Amino acid sequence: MRIFGPNTDIRLLLLALLLGVTAGYAQAPGGDSAAPAGHSVSAPVLAPLFTLFTGNSKGPSEDGEATAADNAVLSGAQNLSPDVNISKRSYWQPFFDLTATLDTNPLGVGSTINLAPWGSFYGGTDLHWTSHRSDLSVNYLGGAVVSQYKGGDAPLQQLSLGEKLSWRHATISLFDQFGYFPEAVSEFFLPTDPERAVNQETSLQPIFLPNESIVTTAGQELANSFIGELDVTATPRSSFTFLESYSIVRFFNTGLLDPSDTTLQAGFNHQITRSDTLALLYRFVAFRFSNLYQPMDGHVVQLAWGRRVRGRLAFQLSAGPELGLLSTAGPAPAAGAAPTINTFRHLYWTADGSMTYEIRRTVLKLGYDRGVTDGAGFLRGAITDQVYGSLDGQLSRTLRGELIGGYARNQGLLATTQQPANAVYGDWFAGVTISHALSRRASIFFSYQLQRQVSNFVCAGVVCGNDFMRHLISVGVTGRSQPRPIG
Repeated sequence: MRIFGPNTDIRLLLLALLLGVTAGYAQAPGGDSAAPAGHSVSAPVLAPLFTLFTGNSKGPSEDGEATAADNAVLSGAQNLSPDVNISKRSYWQPFFDLTATLDTNPLGVGSTINLAPWGSFYGGTDLHWTSHRSDLSVNYLGGAVVSQYKGGDAPLQQLSLGEKLSWRHATISLFDQFGYFPEAVSEFFLPTDPERAVNQETSLQPIFLPNESIVTTAGQELANSFIGELDVTATPRSSFTFLESYSIVRFFNTGLLDPSDTTLQAGFNHQITRSDTLALLYRFVAFRFSNLYQPMDGHVVQLAWGRRVRGRLAFQLSAGPELGLLSTAGPAPAAGAAPTINTFRHLYWTADGSMTYEIRRTVLKLGYDRGVTDGAGFLRGAITDQVYGSLDGQLSRTLRGELIGGYARNQGLLATTQQPANAVYGDWFAGVTISHALSRRASIFFSYQLQRQVSNFVCAGVVCGNDFMRHLISVGVTGRSQPRPIG
């Protein structure tokens, strides 16, 4: 089956993109430049966790999908949404993406202009499998980044999985998200097809994922998050939710901290009206580092309210106190004795909110999160505030546009030899993407993104991060085949 229409020929566009990528090699003798060896050319970066909210579907598609009410619960792992595309049949659907990018500050140093062309390509597949009790969604993609710098080429891998097993009074949900990215950044930007519903079905709330909102352009990153959730119906209007999540981040060749986060949560949900739900939840979080003794625990109690109007609005807000327990190892009182363990207690406030509003073919999304986090590899624990949003709409029959923006602020909880106790990192981002449909199965896109990071202290070394301004201009082509039935 052909992916593109009979009158659409994009071979010249593909060739132009490839030439744009390889042109960078011709600009520097031997494929090298003045950049230090081992520094990869940076990929476009979005705000922390923003891409969890961008895989939205706009209603019934042309591929045999129907709109059904979202069955996510208020105290569960997923955000509420106005609707979810659920396939009437099992299928798999291949896709690809090829992008050429011009980066003005690939090493993330100051506001200097150091133009660097690079390219990325990947392919993968969406899979949706339904049976009597099971609903499985899988998204896999693999590819690479090609740059003009020596040692800048790197592979990328990403896998998202969601499985729901349903009975009359109980549902078990399993989620896993894995990624290996060419740079240790908040999120490697992968242009995605907005019609792929799997992105939404496997999306998770940021509080159950590691904090990645401080940016460095050196090294590579491996991240994995797993969540198991049990929902039990007590009455037609009430239910209990129990979940556990475990996530890790490992940085390579950066000297950053490697966090491991564990979360246990229990909640009670009660539907007070057809559209409104209240929930009371308790959450225990434990942060550990593989290369540092710095255990941190948190006990959170929140009251949550959610409102959902099918096909139009989904809003949720939860807030409450968090008791933080931070332990550090001090000097040993005597030679050969165990080090002194100092424990600090502090009361913080937490809040988590999100909104999705759909009108016709336009979708507005907003989100805010505040709480104790693992410090994103830079800080020994942090109070993190994140706000982000997007506006996505159909401009014409073939044009689609998206605006994004957000801000993340991380304030350190404990001092280090290089950073004061109140070290603060601030990260802004904004961007716009315009895509034009070449056919039902392929489109070209143009993207511009701006990123700005600042800190309130000065120190040397990769673990200190950098103050920088960065512009990225990208053009690419993406395509997907028609869904192919399974069974």
